[in-house]
Amino acid sequence: MLTPQERRLQLLLRVLSLIFGLAIFGYLLPALGIFGREAQRFSVNLPFVTNSVVKIGTLALLAFLASADVRRYRVLTVVIIAGHVISEVAVAAVLLWGDLSEPVQGLSIPITTVLYGSMIADGVIIILLVSFSRSAVRAGLNLFYFSPMQFRSLKALAEVVITDPKQLVPPDQVARNVDRYLAGFRGRTKWIMKLVMTGMQLYPLLSLHAPLSYMQRDERYAFLTRRFYQDVTARVAPPFWRMIVQGMIRMAKQLSFLGYYNDERTFASVGYVRFSDRTGVSERFAQCPPPERKPLRVYRPAEITTETLESDVVVIGSGAAASILSYGLAKAGRQVLMLERGDFVDPTQFTDNEVDMLSRLYADGALQLSQDFRFQVLQGSCVGGTTVVNNAVCFDLPDPVLQRWNDPASLNAGLDPDKLAASFAEVRKFVGVERQKPDQLNRGAKYFLKGIDAMQIGQVPNDVNAVEANIHCCLGCGYCNIGCRYGRKLSMLDTVLPNTQEEFGTESLKIVSDCEALRLYGSGGNITHVRCRLGENRRIDVKGKTVVIAAGAISSSMLLLRSGIAVSRAGHRLSFNMGSPMTAVFDEVVNAYDGLQISHYLRLNPTRGYVFETWFNPPVSQALTMPGWFKDHFTNMQRYNRMMCTGVLVGTESNGQVRRAGLTGREVDFDPTPDDLSTLVDGLVLAGQIYFAAGAKAVIPNTFKYYEFKTPEELQKLPDLVKDASDITLGTGHPQGGNVMSQNPALGVINNEFRVYGYNNLFLCDASVFPSSIGVNPQLTVMSLAHYAVPFVASNH
Repeated sequence: MLTPQERRLQLLLRVLSLIFGLAIFGYLLPALGIFGREAQRFSVNLPFVTNSVVKIGTLALLAFLASADVRRYRVLTVVIIAGHVISEVAVAAVLLWGDLSEPVQGLSIPITTVLYGSMIADGVIIILLVSFSRSAVRAGLNLFYFSPMQFRSLKALAEVVITDPKQLVPPDQVARNVDRYLAGFRGRTKWIMKLVMTGMQLYPLLSLHAPLSYMQRDERYAFLTRRFYQDVTARVAPPFWRMIVQGMIRMAKQLSFLGYYNDERTFASVGYVRFSDRTGVSERFAQCPPPERKPLRVYRPAEITTETLESDVVVIGSGAAASILSYGLAKAGRQVLMLERGDFVDPTQFTDNEVDMLSRLYADGALQLSQDFRFQVLQGSCVGGTTVVNNAVCFDLPDPVLQRWNDPASLNAGLDPDKLAASFAEVRKFVGVERQKPDQLNRGAKYFLKGIDAMQIGQVPNDVNAVEANIHCCLGCGYCNIGCRYGRKLSMLDTVLPNTQEEFGTESLKIVSDCEALRLYGSGGNITHVRCRLGENRRIDVKGKTVVIAAGAISSSMLLLRSGIAVSRAGHRLSFNMGSPMTAVFDEVVNAYDGLQISHYLRLNPTRGYVFETWFNPPVSQALTMPGWFKDHFTNMQRYNRMMCTGVLVGTESNGQVRRAGLTGREVDFDPTPDDLSTLVDGLVLAGQIYFAAGAKAVIPNTFKYYEFKTPEELQKLPDLVKDASDITLGTGHPQGGNVMSQNPALGVINNEFRVYGYNNLFLCDASVFPSSIGVNPQLTVMSLAHYAVPFVASNH
């Protein structure tokens, strides 16, 4: 059944068919002398009358056929539009360069008037057809975000990227799933996905091929394989163009995986079972009943009716640092107003739908990328921040790192080691850090431990153990990264924020969600107010005696840069815990998705510059990091339940930068140094050796060109195969630095009391103050630094 928009297009096509049909006689009859000699003289002076009759007759026939079935014959509408565009170009060329000085016999008005009239008529037809056709296709396809062309591009891509002979999820449904995902959240960068799909559709034109969706399937597969895979791996294209092409195909294929593997029809094919359907779930709940949830009062934009908000202390952010600071400030008697740019999602609304949770809980729907599109930076964007979507893994700050931070010959952070150690101890108790018990850990971790034992690298001084985390009585659902709906992960959303309101009252901590700090305004060394975007477009000003920035390494840097504060230093010295996985394949079923996602770690002593962490994900997240292209990727996903992964984390050098630049005005510029990349690859080789020692049949790094190593000897080739960052997939959830702490105001953004240089009432405390990457999960360090900072901030009035 046609939609109203399709019926409207159908009516327009029928009217045009009639008009074009009548126009045939308008050309032909005067030329035959039917309307007299004068009309005949005029009509025969118009060149190529017969050609005009053929053209207008063809248009009439095309419009008539297209109106018969506007869905099936949609391409005919495109042809009619193209024909009129060509006509516009031709008439414009005549007007610009033709000799129109001679009068036309039988014509009493200037020929330019006739030509302008034809351009107007053709223009009206083009506008009507494009408008009606676009709305008809969007309605017929039930699109919410993509244009019809972008939708067709993704559909065509999904048909060849996912080599599923059964088509458990048809390609059009894959594209529709992605369309709904992108429409489901606001993000600064998601429009790039439109640009990517437009680029994918039109890119074949550069080599004189038909647009992507108009190619036959086999031709499309061959084109994608050659242009986006083989040419890139062979480094045929110049580096800049190669970066663009590589970025396009990486993002496009990830959208395909997202739309396919989130569909429950694929779960059985990969061997995945939702937590609610797994055996023994009721016994797990019986052993550890759900905790009582405390209410959290959060103000949404509709509840804010004034143009100005005021408070004693304004805290920008709601994650690890912001929440610990807010508790300490409320305890010290200060009133806190917390501003969170993300939404407030009550934990009772969490689901096991990965795509839904990614869109609601992550910054830019988990699509935040570096400048060259090769480095993915995952950060939470919701009340509770990244603590809602991380794995809650807690490590103390390594002593050598603190010594390096405090080195007088370097940045000289000036932190008091004893006081900081006391803060670590307090925070551990406060947020409930505990060693995770073996009964609900990742089922695949046993292979990692088996390999370590076989290689005899688990003994002291090396450190291998189950992770410590602020998780209590874990059920092993494996949903840490999409929000724990069961209240076992003690995130800021679940514990610190509601505990603060319960202990000190909702007036001591007010939280406003969907409120993004855009710029700070100051006078005489004091911040007077914060300009914020509330909801979609509304602007409000927020005033406070003290302002604390705790929005994370990327957002805090951007806020300073937009505000013109410390512009020569803000955003500099950015570093990461850079990670890449090694995937192992076993003969037997592993079901690594069942259990705590990150379960064990291995730290070598003396350090080799990397840390190992075992991990595994539900299907969508695993598909996004699964090695391989086309058939290789699909085959690997069929082995999903026989796989296990270990991530290799490298604390990078501080050579990154956050800048106001690029397509979005928010750019992360980072390229790992050769030493950091070499360290990462060395760690991947050792991770592969550990799994071979545990009986793995193959190990697979996540390289751009697909490699599956069957023996330890083959694995030794990996260092020679990874020449630069474009050869391997990299990512992080741990950006650090950007606004480093130093007692030297020429180097640091803040002093050792967390006060921004040049300001009396502006403080900054989050991972952006780290003078360097710490090489382990930074959550506990962020929280402990916030606890350490409370007395300095509280004393500012």
